[in-house]
Amino acid sequence: MKVSFKWLQSYFEEKLPSPEVLVERITFSVAEIEGMEKRGADTILDIKVLPDRACYALSHRGIAREVSAIMNVPLKRREEKKIVESSDVADPVIRIDEPKLCTKFVGRKVENIQVSESPARLKESLESIGQRPINNVVDATNYVMFDIGRPLHAFDADKVKGTLVVRFAQKGEVLTTLDNKRIELNNSELIIADDDGPLALGGIKGGKRAEVDADTKSLILEAANWNPPHIRRTATSTGIK
Repeated sequence: MKVSFKWLQSYFEEKLPSPEVLVERITFSVAEIEGMEKRGADTILDIKVLPDRACYALSHRGIAREVSAIMNVPLKRREEKKIVESSDVADPVIRIDEPKLCTKFVGRKVENIQVSESPARLKESLESIGQRPINNVVDATNYVMFDIGRPLHAFDADKVKGTLVVRFAQKGEVLTTLDNKRIELNNSELIIADDDGPLALGGIKGGKRAEVDADTKSLILEAANWNPPHIRRTATSTGIK
C-alpha cells in the first residue's frame, strides 16, 4: 500500500514526527515497510499490509488510525459532510443473483454532470501514490478508495441497458476491461452485467462498454461488498489484481 506522508498528515492537527521515525514505529508495531521514497516535498511509504488488516488498513484513514494509536497523537475531528437528499431521479434497478458472494450492492444515479480535468490538488494526491489522473469522476472514486478504503465504480448511465445484475459469467461471454484487456469468461467469474451482457468483473475491474468519458452526462455510482476468497480466485485466474 503506497501511503503519502503529506496525505497522512491531513488526518492530524499535530505535526507528525519525521517519515524516518514514523517508518521505525510502524515497522515495530503494525507492518513491514517495503520502501520509502522522497517525491518533492512529500515522502511515499510502501507499507506491506497483511491480509488480516486489509479490511481497514488499505487506506490512508486506516493507516492514520494505526499511527494515532502507536504515536498517541489524536486524529483531527473531521467536519461532517452534508448528505445529499434524494431527488426525483430514478435509481437504477439492481438484482443480486449470488447473495453469498455479493452480500450488498448499491447504486445511485446522478444526472447533469460535466466530465472535466480534476483540480490540481486531487491530481497531486493521486500522482503521489502512483495513480494516473483520468478525469474528475474517475479520480474522485479513486481518491475515496485510497483515502477511506471504500472502492467505488462509476458507470456511464446512458450506456447501461436495463437491470444491473450480479451473476456468474456464462461460458463464451467476453469482457474488455478499462485498460483494454480482452477476457474470455467461463462460468466461474462473478460479473456485473446488464441486459446486453458483462459490464465489469465484480470487485476487480470495470469494463470498457460503460466507461465514463468526455461525453458522459449521467452516472451510476456503485458500491458493493464481495466475498474476498472468490475475488482472489478470479483475480488469479484472469491475471488482474
